[in-house]
Amino acid sequence: MAQGGTRPSSVDAPEQVPGLLKLLLLLLFRPVDLHFRLRAAGIRVPGARLGTLCSEQAEGGDRATAVYVRRMLLLLLVTAPMVTQVLGLALLMAGLPLERGWVLSALCCSAVGLVVAQVLGLAAGVLLGSLSSLATLLGLHATAADAFGPELGGVAGMVVGMCLGGVAGLACGSISGIAIGRGPTVARVQMAAILASLTPMLLWTGTTNASYAGAVAASALVAFLVSAFRLPLYALEVLASAVAYAVERWTGRPTLGWVPVRHHNLSYLPHPFLGRHLALAVRSRPAEVLAVADACLRSPGNIVVGWPWVVQALESASPERAGEPRA
Repeated sequence: MAQGGTRPSSVDAPEQVPGLLKLLLLLLFRPVDLHFRLRAAGIRVPGARLGTLCSEQAEGGDRATAVYVRRMLLLLLVTAPMVTQVLGLALLMAGLPLERGWVLSALCCSAVGLVVAQVLGLAAGVLLGSLSSLATLLGLHATAADAFGPELGGVAGMVVGMCLGGVAGLACGSISGIAIGRGPTVARVQMAAILASLTPMLLWTGTTNASYAGAVAASALVAFLVSAFRLPLYALEVLASAVAYAVERWTGRPTLGWVPVRHHNLSYLPHPFLGRHLALAVRSRPAEVLAVADACLRSPGNIVVGWPWVVQALESASPERAGEPRA
């Protein structure tokens, strides 16, 4: 048996590689789960550079790696430009002006993503290239068409900064999750947010007015933190956690499968009611409780609800320990 979390090199299970849509959803919301799923399929380093993955596939004939690379490139080079074109047409039909060339810029973002995939990793290139393709509609073409006021005005600067920070923030956690099997620490997210805000300030300070550069930097910082910590999604997670707990508490219907921690790896804030929900199910469904505990270990905000609490709860719920005197 392989030790230290490694697997035999003979593992090659292309059927374990998710389909196109599921692959995209896992990249955005469950990159840690995707990391381990790809490892189980036989892909040794899911976050590796495109050239490394291609060379490993050529040397070992790994079908799983070939399927993974093909589907990721399909997302970057075909799906992202097509979705961008559809969204651009929808914005035009809604009356939002767009500067010409937005179709070409989507293709350019895919090309840049391909370069990033060779330098930083395939997952990084796909995420940054695909998200940038969408963000250019507002951050480049709508602002250039004065959709938000003067092109170098404060509102336009805020829109540009929000697009830059949003793309970088969303990609930050997903890239880390699929590359190393865990999300970035809070300190690393904060450092990356500062870098994401300083970079556009330095780029625009010498060529535009200071107020525009400041608006871009400030909004990029806020957008990065909001998107990296998934704050808008957290409101839905609180609601889902409360509903799942209430349904099982008052009706007895098993709802641990609903808890958000099983469907999102990058929540940095704790989910309310999760501990009490686990306590309801610990005696009747210990296997399901353990599955949720494992998911807690992959969620930065819910680690403390994970294994230590569950082990203690399972011991107290064990029938053979029920009659033992407590120390």
